[in-house]
Amino acid sequence: MANLGSDLTLNQTVELVSRLGRFGLSSEMAKKLMGDDEAMRAFVCDGLKSFSAKSDLIHGVFNTTDNVLAAFRARCAAKGIDFGKFSWVGSEQAPEFDPNDPETVVVLDATLDTLKNTFEFAWAWTADSQEKQYRWEGMVSDPEKLTLLDGLEFKPFTLRWVRIKLDTNVGSKPIDVRNAKTSPGCALLFMSAEHPERIKATDYKVRFGFWLPGLKCTAPDGAAWRRVPHVFFFLDDRQVELHSSWYGHSHDDLAVPSFRE
Repeated sequence: MANLGSDLTLNQTVELVSRLGRFGLSSEMAKKLMGDDEAMRAFVCDGLKSFSAKSDLIHGVFNTTDNVLAAFRARCAAKGIDFGKFSWVGSEQAPEFDPNDPETVVVLDATLDTLKNTFEFAWAWTADSQEKQYRWEGMVSDPEKLTLLDGLEFKPFTLRWVRIKLDTNVGSKPIDVRNAKTSPGCALLFMSAEHPERIKATDYKVRFGFWLPGLKCTAPDGAAWRRVPHVFFFLDDRQVELHSSWYGHSHDDLAVPSFRE
């Protein structure tokens, strides 16, 4: 094994220490690392593993399609869902990510036996992928409270690869821009589950929260089908949140994403 101390020149060693200081390593922390093998192992090994994992992400936030499919299979197995029940709509070959657009994502969109179970599966997976989560109690998925946008049809146990542009129609009212051809529904919850780093990277400057425009819902004691679910990331608490709001409402922090070819 190469010896770090002998392989680096004095100038390189000084530069390494200087860089560690610039990125937050204090003298007190350095002294602790020098006397604590477990702390040093965590600092070096875990840090490098984290860096390596992030370096494999597309645009720094998206998992590869191979990893997405593997994660979906594993999630199904953990929940007792037979992967063999699913049939593909379109090609099993995933499309490529757009190398020039960091807000176009490839998503494995799925349906379970019902819309309710699909929605709950995707949200639970999303919530489990984040350290903190919150769901407004009025965002319920019973058939009387959640349905597809007019013109869409639910087909059980399907899989399809889709591309979604996440930063379209920022600040728009869902009622003004949604339509059955281009508006994702549960696919956006699957995006949140399959690409948790994208949720964590929400900054409301270039990466926004989003409506689920392919769905419509009703709040308890509210007017029927006048609301749309939406997902956002609360920056102060680092918490993913699921809500619904009136379809004629606009919000500067929310996009209305659309499918892309």
